[in-house]
Amino acid sequence: MKCAHCSQDVPDGVFCTRCGGHQATTGQAGNAATRISHYAAHPGEHVLHPGVFTTLFPHLGQHKVNEFRWAFMAGVAAIFILDVAGLISAAILCAALLIPVLYLIYLYEAQVYRDAPAPALGFTIGGGVILGIIVTTLVNHFSNPLDLGGPLGSTTRALIGLCVIVPIVQEVVKPIPALILRESSDFRETVDGLVFGVAAGLGFSVAETIIRFSSVLSSLNTRTDPGNWIYPLLTLAITLPLLQGSATGAITAAIWRMRAGRVGQREVGIIVAALLAHVGFILVSQLLFDRALSQLVILAWQGAVVCVLLIGIRYLLHYALLEEATHMGFVETVCPTCHRHIVASSFCPTCGKALIAAPSSITKSRKPAAATTPAEG
Repeated sequence: MKCAHCSQDVPDGVFCTRCGGHQATTGQAGNAATRISHYAAHPGEHVLHPGVFTTLFPHLGQHKVNEFRWAFMAGVAAIFILDVAGLISAAILCAALLIPVLYLIYLYEAQVYRDAPAPALGFTIGGGVILGIIVTTLVNHFSNPLDLGGPLGSTTRALIGLCVIVPIVQEVVKPIPALILRESSDFRETVDGLVFGVAAGLGFSVAETIIRFSSVLSSLNTRTDPGNWIYPLLTLAITLPLLQGSATGAITAAIWRMRAGRVGQREVGIIVAALLAHVGFILVSQLLFDRALSQLVILAWQGAVVCVLLIGIRYLLHYALLEEATHMGFVETVCPTCHRHIVASSFCPTCGKALIAAPSSITKSRKPAAATTPAEG
């Protein structure tokens, strides 16, 4: 069939395997070509759906995404149990490591690093940890440590320094380990920049949390009255690492696009949004705490900021996957999302998954299709 959007001859399917356009809605060519109701990394979701795992774990198929969701919920349940048992030190460590460990497993599961695991993992998570140690130690040396949900000490100068300047400095520094990998010919796509940026941000988050809570960890008894620890623990386990990882991933993905010659409102906008999100997350959280508002309100604000940032990332990545699609010849493969045996080039003709965001094992296993069968298997 001939695609209504790119005019290429492609296998029959719901989506064009060359440009990713939605063939079933050709009456609205603009909307069908950009198909925002079918997110390119996970077509079963809308681009504006703030899914954590389908945004930050783009290489996983739906089945694997569900496994990671269950693992995450099990980790949160473990934190609750440790909190109720009064094992606060263990709960803090579990909270600090939960999402970073899941991401490390994801990098291994999807083989995002292609054939260079040591440099990829070292420059991203390892580099993020090292920068987190350096930056957080320097911040703590020149000011009172800022633990979210704890008193700030209260001068306007301290507020601006710790809640505005420090977040901006962090977002300038955190992408550095991931950007080193940009020079490799193996990691040219925007999705690579996003994943490596998120990994660096999560590595930074681990170091920041452990250093800032080091005095708490060393002073707490083995068993402690849980008190109101559950809200700070949820911040440490969910909203703070997601903020750190998402903001850095967004900035790194945008820089990846810019260095490929694609500079536009989306790229500039996501960088500005990431900086504003990080500053707003820290600053407003502190102001809400200073006004003695419920910690549940603070947690809701933090969750809202993370959701907006996730939507911005999906918007950028969706268009990047559509624009960066290259014709790789029609090959036989298995779609990681719908699990259909297909003959495809850049997108699954059945569900619309961008195959550039497929796990490396699936990408490597692709076999050239017979020249006489350019149709779905």
